[in-house]
Amino acid sequence: MPSILIRNATVLPFTLQSSGSLDLTPQKTDVWIEGDRITQVAPSIEAQTDQVIDATDQLLIPGFVDAHTHTVVGVLEKCAYEALPLELWMLYLPPDQTLDPRMHYLCSAIAALEAVKNGTTTLQDDLYALPYTPPEVFEATAQAYTDLGIRASLSLHAINKPLHQTIPYLDQWLPVEMKEKLTAYVNDFSIGHWSKLFQDLYQNWHGKAGLITTMLAPSATQRVTPELMEKIGELSTQYDVPIHVHLLETRTQAVTGLEFYGESVIQFAKRHGMLTHRTTIAHGIWLTPEDIALVAEAGASIVHNPVSNYRLCSGIASIRALMDAGINIAIGTDGMDSFNLFHGIRTAGLTHSVIDSDYGRYPRSADVLKWATQGGAKSTMLQSDIGAIAPGMKADFVLYDLNSLSFTPCHELPIHLVYAEDGRSIRKVFVNGQLIVADGKVLTLDEADILAEFRERLPHYLKLRPGFHQQAETLRPSMEKMYQKAMAHPLPIENFSAAGLAALKSN
Repeated sequence: MPSILIRNATVLPFTLQSSGSLDLTPQKTDVWIEGDRITQVAPSIEAQTDQVIDATDQLLIPGFVDAHTHTVVGVLEKCAYEALPLELWMLYLPPDQTLDPRMHYLCSAIAALEAVKNGTTTLQDDLYALPYTPPEVFEATAQAYTDLGIRASLSLHAINKPLHQTIPYLDQWLPVEMKEKLTAYVNDFSIGHWSKLFQDLYQNWHGKAGLITTMLAPSATQRVTPELMEKIGELSTQYDVPIHVHLLETRTQAVTGLEFYGESVIQFAKRHGMLTHRTTIAHGIWLTPEDIALVAEAGASIVHNPVSNYRLCSGIASIRALMDAGINIAIGTDGMDSFNLFHGIRTAGLTHSVIDSDYGRYPRSADVLKWATQGGAKSTMLQSDIGAIAPGMKADFVLYDLNSLSFTPCHELPIHLVYAEDGRSIRKVFVNGQLIVADGKVLTLDEADILAEFRERLPHYLKLRPGFHQQAETLRPSMEKMYQKAMAHPLPIENFSAAGLAALKSN
């Protein structure tokens, strides 16, 4: 079992304190790694070791967790649209099952390359597909992560309701032929077959190479039947794996619950067994105080995706209310334009300092760093293994150059990490005790070869693109009518920011 001794590092332990905060006190210390775990953290360790790394003037912290992302669509449609609300933007997404598994491998590898070079060592990748993630796609994606040597929690995504039954009002504006076409996409979905597929993937991949774990991903409560929701709850309990679900990402989704169920989608999820301590809610922007109380009572997690939330016109999450309720918060990229989690970290820190004038309640850099590490670890149910620098934890850590521009001059390290650093100071990245990145170069995959093969295959995808864009343009007028009606529906909360406009009007 190979061993590594890191000498004279400046360590922020990120260990969880009894108060719920992290220990971010800088310590000049050594770190000893044996195999895939940290064995000792102490000054002046004396040990027989295979390798010694001098970390003088280097900061050592745990790798970040991107707790919600979609790698394939995030790569293929990077920076393709702007000023489109989620419901309209989703019309243009590629149906994943039309792409061959190798393209999935390449997209996931490209996303993970960007992530790990910028300090993310774990990704929670929701493999979006209609009606479910094909096994060959799951396996190709898992292989990409394994070849790179990065940790990943991968989903078996599921949608078993047609589009017009998942969005309020849309049904009334679509012709019969279009509704029949949309229904055909999910007609072959079988809960029994899907459950067996999950069990097989769990058996073959969960724990593979010490890197891959699995999760269940009903796309959203309105996109799956109650019977499937209940089966997912049963499987989550049986296999002790997370449920990863999009809930209340947009104002339209808040209206959806009221129109379809006469209650919030959070309440609906709870009634059908999908709101538990294993549940991770992606986005969670339009939660009422009653929803927040239910999430807190269940012990569920919420992934804050601020960059995506703003790019897709979704709204501003009530982060301070979530914090006050004691809800576990994580941070994700959502695969929106970049897989560098520093963008989400900085945006999360900035946004919630302008929502009101009570600066005593603004989240601090220590809070944001907790979301990016311990919070993400808990959402993946890996909190016993990752997210801190301590004996017994997995050796997933990053070394930053403290002589770089981002840390010169150096005052409060947590503040530097949130507001000044963007990944450019990273010198080494370890995952599972293996050196993955050294001085900006990935050592486990040939980045140039991956990009070259992707560019070679991209024209085939670009030929497919007009076909699903044509359907998007056909659906768009009806979707825009739906959107306007949903925006006019009264709600007890308002998570769009109109402060500037209100001030302008008052003058």
